[in-house]
Amino acid sequence: MIQTITKEELKAKIDRGDKFRLVDVRDTPDYNEGHIVGAVHLLIAEMSRQKTEALFDKGELIVTYSLDKDCPAKRIAAQRLFEYGFSHVLAYEGSWKEWRAAGYPTER
Repeated sequence: MIQTITKEELKAKIDRGDKFRLVDVRDTPDYNEGHIVGAVHLLIAEMSRQKTEALFDKGELIVTYSLDKDCPAKRIAAQRLFEYGFSHVLAYEGSWKEWRAAGYPTER
């Protein structure tokens, strides 16, 4: 079962400068319009073992997020990463809409 992280926990990690990777799995136009600061874009359809191993270290923490709390993409991506051997994976349940509504930092 994939563990989750709240917006407050994610914001605290960012504010402390914790080392982790944030993965936005929304569609490309959505990502290009704005995303959480520091997030990398990775579509689930393009997620392969080879690509993820080239992008991420298996020992690092990876946090996935998608459009909103009802979008399953964040959990699908987190599960896939876990199946590829990444053991430190969290899904940000609230995702993009919650983050933006809170007024937290975003970038284009």
